[in-house]
Amino acid sequence: MMKKFLNKLFDLPQMINSKLPGNTFNSWVQESEGNIPNWVGKFYKVSALVVLLTSLMVILSPIWSGGMGEKLDILGNILSMLIWVYAAFPISQVIRSAGDDLASSKSGIVDFVFKDFAIANIKVLGHVAAIIALFSAFTMTLSWATSMNVSGDFGTEWIANIDYAYGLPMAATAELAKLLNLEFIGNILIIDWTNWDPTMAAGSAWSLGGFMSVIWEYVGVVVVLAKLYVVLAIYKFSIVSLLVL
Repeated sequence: MMKKFLNKLFDLPQMINSKLPGNTFNSWVQESEGNIPNWVGKFYKVSALVVLLTSLMVILSPIWSGGMGEKLDILGNILSMLIWVYAAFPISQVIRSAGDDLASSKSGIVDFVFKDFAIANIKVLGHVAAIIALFSAFTMTLSWATSMNVSGDFGTEWIANIDYAYGLPMAATAELAKLLNLEFIGNILIIDWTNWDPTMAAGSAWSLGGFMSVIWEYVGVVVVLAKLYVVLAIYKFSIVSLLVL
């Protein structure tokens, strides 16, 4: 009798909890880990829209801020706006695609954070940087070919929020190389390779120096992608090594 009473007493919280109207909080909490990829994916989708809208506002701001200039400067600014408005859409799509990939992840929380999420951020940063470098090359080409000042600037302050993911694998590899008395390799990776920027200041229109600057601007796009793939390879190798250990 006493045992039955105690069992009912112990089951009382569960019984009351099951009778509470609209009580789905337990399932929310229990399923929260499985929903994290979906939440993160939605955050990236919202971020893609925010980046697109803010980019368009910044790009088009000379229209209402009086920064269009005069004569040829007006045409140069219009061309610059058209180029960067176009670029804003593939840039935002990079972020959106990362969100879709993260939302569809089936990894556990550890793999999701240290593999899927980290790799997604590395790819976002690298792909966005490559797109910006390519469109900057387009603007420099137009400036060289037309003698107009076509701006190659694009606001990327928001990238600072995720650039840690890009630099961390290189920094970790450099430290590992140092521990193995291979400091010269670490210096090549963290100093020479990471900081390598072959691009040059724009030269005069229709000049040989200006043409070489344009060529090196396109080379810079390849360098950005090469850096991305090296960082990805290093990070994936480190993740595989940790899983094996």
